[in-house]
Amino acid sequence: MSDRLDREIDALGLTAADVQGLFDASDALAAQFRLRATLSDPAIPAGSRRLIAHRLFDGRIPAGAADALAAASAASTSAGELERAVERQAVRVTLMRAASVDAVRDELFHVARLVEADPDLQRTLTDPLVEVPARQALVAQILAGRSQPETLTLADRAVLDRGRTIVRTLDEYVEEAAALRRHQVARVTVATPLTGEQLSRLRTQLTRIYGQGIDAEVFVDPEVVGGVRVEVGDDLIDGTVRNTLDDARRLIS
Repeated sequence: MSDRLDREIDALGLTAADVQGLFDASDALAAQFRLRATLSDPAIPAGSRRLIAHRLFDGRIPAGAADALAAASAASTSAGELERAVERQAVRVTLMRAASVDAVRDELFHVARLVEADPDLQRTLTDPLVEVPARQALVAQILAGRSQPETLTLADRAVLDRGRTIVRTLDEYVEEAAALRRHQVARVTVATPLTGEQLSRLRTQLTRIYGQGIDAEVFVDPEVVGGVRVEVGDDLIDGTVRNTLDDARRLIS
């Protein structure tokens, strides 16, 4: 379903206003179960669901966004699938409209690692008692003057209450950015920055192993002491000194 829907949405040539309209539709779907259940009801023919989507949203969101929502409605067969599909398409088009999708991907990755490394910040950005605008203002402070506009747009979305942690949401955006280039993301943790030659060799080896392009996102963590830790999807390669020491401690404890 995803590839077919991607092609249909891409053919619409959505504008910035359409993207905002899709985000607005995603928010409406998230807030109203009956709405998303109706628009994804498999008992209703796909063509009829398209018509219902237009009847409900035409004039409320831009025409291109309504067309995209109708397409997602026709392609979805559950309330959760529809909500995820609409949000994902808005994220995809946001990334595609960026001057540099690689720059946005890198910035989102580093925001995710900053939040992940700071438990207090993570709690604040996910605290339901903290109003969403206040969380978004905090994200803006973190990114102040150092990011693409699309990075801020997506970071603002990541602090919404959608049943996922902000770190997981940001990492999903990073993976979506890589997927636009048919790449996978390798999350690389090292004690000191890699040289250009080291990073190139690592990418080459990972591309050989996984059979497709690799976007390596490097995070420096002095606590790993030495070596390298690589995560690609559910795979983990941990050759760090810290991991070796932890193994040794477990053996003698």
